[in-house]
Amino acid sequence: MYESDSSVKLVILKGNGKGFCVGGDVVSVISSSLTGHWTYPLKFYGTQLIVDHLLATYKKPLVTLINGVVMGGGAGLSMNTTFRIVTEKAVFAMPETYIGFFPDVGASYFLSKLPGYFGEYLGLTGARLDGIEMVACELATHFVHST
Repeated sequence: MYESDSSVKLVILKGNGKGFCVGGDVVSVISSSLTGHWTYPLKFYGTQLIVDHLLATYKKPLVTLINGVVMGGGAGLSMNTTFRIVTEKAVFAMPETYIGFFPDVGASYFLSKLPGYFGEYLGLTGARLDGIEMVACELATHFVHST
């Protein structure tokens, strides 16, 4: 829709509330799987990956404003944008590793682009980064103070 509108020069994405993702997707997927409802996780992750691909191939600049938590699926969405602006309140992680999941939603792509073996470290440990650290390792493109 916006991609073909000549009056739109860029698209801004921001989380609703304190972040892009707070784990609700993992809880619903696990709950559905444990009760034998496998179609929900398949549909959920299928949709998630389609949206990730749409963002990664979008023709106009995409800007993500990260002023809080960006984890798991939220990281998958935001790391595909042209500009990723973080504040001192930003917290990045792939915490699904704590419960035995592996980083998904495109994480293997964006983590593999980090310098050295830092992406592998983040993917295996679920370590948290703040906004300054996100810029330093190139997960974010810009830093501004939240004020």
